Amino acid sequence: MLRRWRIKRTHSGTYRFGLADEERAVLRQLLPQLRELVLTPPEAADERVRRLFPTAYPEDPEKDAEYQRLMRDELVQSRVAAIDRVEASLDSTELTEAELIGWIQSVNAVRLVLGTMLDVSEDEQIEDVASRLTADDPALHDYALYGYLSALLDEMVTVLGD
Repeated sequence: MLRRWRIKRTHSGTYRFGLADEERAVLRQLLPQLRELVLTPPEAADERVRRLFPTAYPEDPEKDAEYQRLMRDELVQSRVAAIDRVEASLDSTELTEAELIGWIQSVNAVRLVLGTMLDVSEDEQIEDVASRLTADDPALHDYALYGYLSALLDEMVTVLGD
């Protein structure tokens, strides 16, 4: 199978970014939702943000509370800055490395939230799950979106690492 690369490194060190308008539209819808989740105060947050702010000390709630108190603001700022970079470059056809890293961070964050909602585990391949779904399954769209985001993330990380 021939793979169509949407992202290519240029000779000048930037990244040519050939996402279709439909792909950009999906991200345009998802980013404000992600921002809202990231900015939700910890006491009001729900299960969807579990993977965005992982437990550092699962065996020690006191230590974990201290870690969260010290690190959460930094994590929030980092995630919001990444969302800002993506929103600012959403219509760009060429990205800097910093912009591409922002895309990687934001796409991965959306994917983590969606994976939590779908209860996708690290051991499970999305293709295996999708093959068990029927055409009328209400979760089919969400699994397709998760698969798309996973493929896009893989492509971005691969290109960045080349």
